[in-house]
Amino acid sequence: MRKPISISELLARGNKKMSALQAGASAAQKALAAVQHSLGPDLAPHIFGASLSGDPLDTLTLLVESGAYATRVRYALPEALADIASALELDTIKTTQIKVRPRPSNRSA
Repeated sequence: MRKPISISELLARGNKKMSALQAGASAAQKALAAVQHSLGPDLAPHIFGASLSGDPLDTLTLLVESGAYATRVRYALPEALADIASALELDTIKTTQIKVRPRPSNRSA
């Protein structure tokens, strides 16, 4: 029977898939932090996901917890886009998408 390999060992080995996954997760976390900071404390707790896509990266997708907050974010976002782009070291963000999703639960198994 083979000994299980820890995630930290897999990441240390430089596995390309794991490295790409780690880079993607880091980029998503950075995007989320920039969005939450730019939109302020009233909206930040209701945004739980952010990602950039496109080539070049110019589409920002946000995940919010309800339709009511999606509307509030949609109205507040145009004023914050320049700050978000600057924080993410982008020239511009051309397209935004706001998606309503249930917030993932943090249950322990």
